[in-house]
Amino acid sequence: MSCPSGSKPPSQIIRDTIGKKKSTLTVEDLINAFGSQSFGLMFIVMALPLTIPLPPGIGFIPAALLCVWSFQRMLGGTTLWVPKAIGKREISQSLISKIDAKALPLCARLERYFLNCGRLNLLKESEIRLSSLAVMFMSMLIMLPTPFLNTIPAIIIILMGLTILNSNRRLLWINMSFSLLALGFIGSTLYVGSELLLDEISDFLQANPILLD
Repeated sequence: MSCPSGSKPPSQIIRDTIGKKKSTLTVEDLINAFGSQSFGLMFIVMALPLTIPLPPGIGFIPAALLCVWSFQRMLGGTTLWVPKAIGKREISQSLISKIDAKALPLCARLERYFLNCGRLNLLKESEIRLSSLAVMFMSMLIMLPTPFLNTIPAIIIILMGLTILNSNRRLLWINMSFSLLALGFIGSTLYVGSELLLDEISDFLQANPILLD
């Protein structure tokens, strides 16, 4: 779906923003560039690098920012808050290159299916807060020690960002269903993993009773 004349899809806004900065780009630069669209767009831009499977801990900072911002929006905030130390943090050119080459094409594909800038049926404030709550839970999942399982919640966060920007009520409830499925899948994976780990520890201790003395 395409946007009307004079309006750009989120992937193009992000590409234009990161393309203007030839030297350095900070988190604060992105927030200022996105203005009134900052919540939806920052949900997308922070989740983009997380769509690439990562070892535990690598995506903690962007996931933590997503958690803070989604919690802030859920409470009714309208201006993104970010600590100065993080706001001044430079985004590396290597990460920008990965976003441009790998993550933005994925965002553009999602937009073709889910984005329609011409919709006039705006989401209610309560529905936007519900979307933000889902983003908060997905970002928490990313922060958990789940190796290479960050892609699923990251894609859902991107879809939630599109939901807020597009004010698409149908997409909201589709994404809420995806969020519940992701919570169930990753939660069950963690449960099974912890059970296996406890069994391994128990077997090891039984095989080495001297450690129990």
